[in-house]
Amino acid sequence: MSAAVAVLVILLLNMFGSPFVGSRTSGDIVLPGDSDEKIDVALTDEAPNLELLQSVTVGKDNIKKVVAALSRPDRYHISANSTIYYSTGQSTATAESYVDGERSHTIRYRGDTPQSHALISGGQVYLWEEGEPSYYKGNLGSFTEDDYVFIPTYERILSLPQSDILAADYSQYNEQYCIYVESRDSRSGYRVLYYISVDSGLLIGAQSFENDLLVYAMSCDLLDMPEDVSDLFMLPDGTQPE
Repeated sequence: MSAAVAVLVILLLNMFGSPFVGSRTSGDIVLPGDSDEKIDVALTDEAPNLELLQSVTVGKDNIKKVVAALSRPDRYHISANSTIYYSTGQSTATAESYVDGERSHTIRYRGDTPQSHALISGGQVYLWEEGEPSYYKGNLGSFTEDDYVFIPTYERILSLPQSDILAADYSQYNEQYCIYVESRDSRSGYRVLYYISVDSGLLIGAQSFENDLLVYAMSCDLLDMPEDVSDLFMLPDGTQPE
């Protein structure tokens, strides 16, 4: 692994510690604490999460169980933007991730130009820089493509200590109906908000605050997933992962 990729991975692993498109129908979700009030919510025809969310009152004590029980697509393609805010400015990273079952390929961009790649397949992680034929290979361990691009997913919520969870409820985010989770990071003291799409079960947004100051924001959009993904999961030397 090149020095640049190694430094990038180390930094991202230590810094932070889309909706499913289809035909739509309407469903009602009962707001926590007010069983007489309902909000009209647009959901996919299958509405895999509707029955679950109508049958429970979401709160901080059960939110991890609810998040774990949500149905999610096995194949999807997302584009994500994450921004870190500093006192002197900000830094934005763009990435896209292709997920096909247990496999994933995540690409980091600088502007519109691909910069580096992380491919996960068969319990291995492969890292390389754009245009380079060589790559780093290692055991997956706890590494995820989301660590690589500094983007949390719903698994982040499942790993939260229960004592860090401050609140959970329903909320609008980017014109989508979501479950949101508010937590307090026990290490940094930051207050973190996560937004999970009711429609897809995927985490589509996150924000981190130092007191009332926004220091990090992330949002995801769903893109079309190609039918043939064989080229997407090829290593830079033209071979397939083991």
